[in-house]
This record gives sequence, C-alpha cells and structure tokens, in this order.
Amino acid sequence: MSKSRRQIELMITLNTKRRFTAGELAREFGVSKRTILRDLQELTEAGLPLYSEPGAAGGYQMLKEKTLPPILFSENEAVAMFFAYQSLRDYADLPFQPESLSALKKFTHYLPEETRQRINGLRTRFTFWTPQRHVEAPHLAGLLEQAVEQRIIRIRYDANTDIVTRKIQPIGIYATNGLWYCPAYCFERSAIRVFRVDRITAIEPVEDQSGKRNYDKLTVQEYLSLSDEEGASPLHVLLDKEGVRRCSTETWMAEGLTVYEDGTGTISRMIRPDFIPWTARFFVSFGKEARVEQPAALVAAIRELIAELSVQYPGPG
Repeated sequence: MSKSRRQIELMITLNTKRRFTAGELAREFGVSKRTILRDLQELTEAGLPLYSEPGAAGGYQMLKEKTLPPILFSENEAVAMFFAYQSLRDYADLPFQPESLSALKKFTHYLPEETRQRINGLRTRFTFWTPQRHVEAPHLAGLLEQAVEQRIIRIRYDANTDIVTRKIQPIGIYATNGLWYCPAYCFERSAIRVFRVDRITAIEPVEDQSGKRNYDKLTVQEYLSLSDEEGASPLHVLLDKEGVRRCSTETWMAEGLTVYEDGTGTISRMIRPDFIPWTARFFVSFGKEARVEQPAALVAAIRELIAELSVQYPGPG
C-alpha cells in the first residue's frame, strides 16, 4: 500500500476511534510503529485534530471536531457543490453559517484555475434567486439541534399582537421565500403549528420530557406533503390566467393546480389548519385574480384581512 493511500485510510480509521495507541495502529495496518508515528506526525501537521497522552498508559485520541479524509471531485461535481451553497446565499442566517463559509473558502482555494474560471463564468449567467430578507434568525442552529434530538423546549415567540410563551417539540426546519419556518407540536394548542424562526426570541430547555410525541420517523419533507392529517379541509380556489401564472410559481399551490384550455384554472387539494394564516395572506394580494371558495375558515381569514386593510386605508369623509 502506498504512503498516500495508507494515510487516507488512516484518517478514515481515526475518525471511528475514541482512543488508540501507535502499536494498535501499526498492527492494524501491517507496518512498523515508527512508520505509524511518522504518519501521525504528518497528519497532525496537516491539521488533523489529534491529542497525544504521554506515559506508559498513554496513547492518542481525536479531539471532538472530526476531520474528513480527502475526497476527489470531478469538475462538474465541484461546480454542483459550489452552486448548492450559492442557492442559500440570500438568507440572512444559515445553520452552521461560519462553518459553511470556512468550507466554501477551503473548497474554492484548492480548485484548479480552469474550474474557478468556469464557476465565475456560470455565476454571471446563472443563479438561484431568493427574495433577500433583512431579518435575522439567531436561534436557527439551536432550533435545528433540538429538532434532531427531538426534545421538548420552551420558546418565546413574537406573534405580532403579543410576545407569547409556547412549549413545543420541533419537527424540523424548512426554508421558503427567503424565510425559515419550524413546524412543531404545540402543547398549548395540542396540534402542530408552524413558527417563523426569525420571530423566536428565546429558547429554553425543558427538564420534563414526558408527553413527547413520536415524530422520529416523520421527516420535514413528509410533513409538508401530508394532506390527510386530522383537521385538514378541502381547498378549492378559482383562478384567472394571471392567478394561474402566480400560483404555478408557488410549489405548494402548484401541486393542486389544474389549468384549462382557456388559461384559467383551479386549485383543489387539502389544507391543514396551520397553513390557513399563510394561505390567507397569499391570496389576499390576488384581488380578482383568485376566488377562494373553500374552506370556510380560509374565506373568513381573508375577510378579516380585508377588513383590517379597510381600516388601514379608510375612504374620504
């Protein structure tokens, strides 16, 4: 086995171990202890987070932060990786944002010059446009961590009219239209609700984890595609040509969109109660381009928004 291949396999092996000695590694790789010590020294100098403990009972251990072994990418794979990160550049906050910037810097630094030139050329002709939001979501990473651990937490939430406290169990995080959202089981409402992450002003741990819901197998993608959840209602909307055009660009609406020969259309699908506030704000801007017929709760929410607007913009006299 060549030295370079041995060191790559050594990095892979070290990432799976908590503690080890040079002798153990020498036997595992079939080389001398002196060769392993030399390999470990070179990997440490290259940045591998390795800690040595002197003495007869000593050895080595990896620090908490793991380092991945070298990975070979084709030029097209490198371009795809770069643009995958670029698709999120308009978000004010990202989970692991400092690490993302550091990884991108390392990634682009080691690209061949011709690959960098290709990326720069594509960047001027191709982009993922997301409405840039000047709102920060400081608890985004912490909320994602709690969702992964499926822990019950308590949040303070800016609900427009007041700051409220809610005990929730986050399902996950998703992004749309430049904003981050967190679907979570709300214990005060005994139902799933969607919280805008930038409106969460504080996160607190909850010691009592009893009553936890079993969402281990429910992914965020599956949650967003659910249509038969208890309490869901039929959504039916009539659209003119412009209404069809606008709804076809909104993924959730497009899934239930039917377009007719004359260019008009309808939306027919199920809608959960937690989607009604967002859907009401979505359609109130359509004016005559859309007519919501069902459900009654959505029609009522739209009427309420229109009434608020009439107060905001009263007529003369």
